[in-house]
Amino acid sequence: MEPIWAAAANRGLGAVHHSMTWAPPYFPGYKDMDNNRFLARLCSHPWGAMKTMASFIGAGIMDRYPINFGVLESGVGWLPFWVRRMDVNAAYVGFTADLQHKMSQYVANGRFFASIEMTEEEDMVRMVMDFLGEDILMYASDYPHAECQFPNSPSIVQAWPSIGQDTMRKFMWDNAVRFFGEP
Repeated sequence: MEPIWAAAANRGLGAVHHSMTWAPPYFPGYKDMDNNRFLARLCSHPWGAMKTMASFIGAGIMDRYPINFGVLESGVGWLPFWVRRMDVNAAYVGFTADLQHKMSQYVANGRFFASIEMTEEEDMVRMVMDFLGEDILMYASDYPHAECQFPNSPSIVQAWPSIGQDTMRKFMWDNAVRFFGEP
């Protein structure tokens, strides 16, 4: 994949992970779902994002290339515990590239991004921002999926009282522009 990372870096592109449920590429543990759609939908997106995030950062790709990395439509509530767990296991277990920083620092350094899921709501989004900072989360409607609350999701999010105006601008626009580039 090195030629792909080099080409992305040369063009100012980032890498994006979006999980799948019942179609390839399958998420980790997909064979353990007992053909239960509830379990598969519940687990697929976060598990896939967790594995890909740990693999991407742990492989040292962000050290070798100035690439942004993001996870989309995988929720964000799992991020605080996963970032902490990556740090602990990288130090305790090892088997990562010779990283220049703690794994949590790659998340906090302005090159990692994640889109929210409307179903996680204000309190969880605020918790993640409090733990990891205001510069990684991006608004996402998840349209046309049922949980997007179309067409009201932007106004619902903008009415969240615990997120101030400056933070809301980052959340609704600035972070996505930093991740994807100018429109």
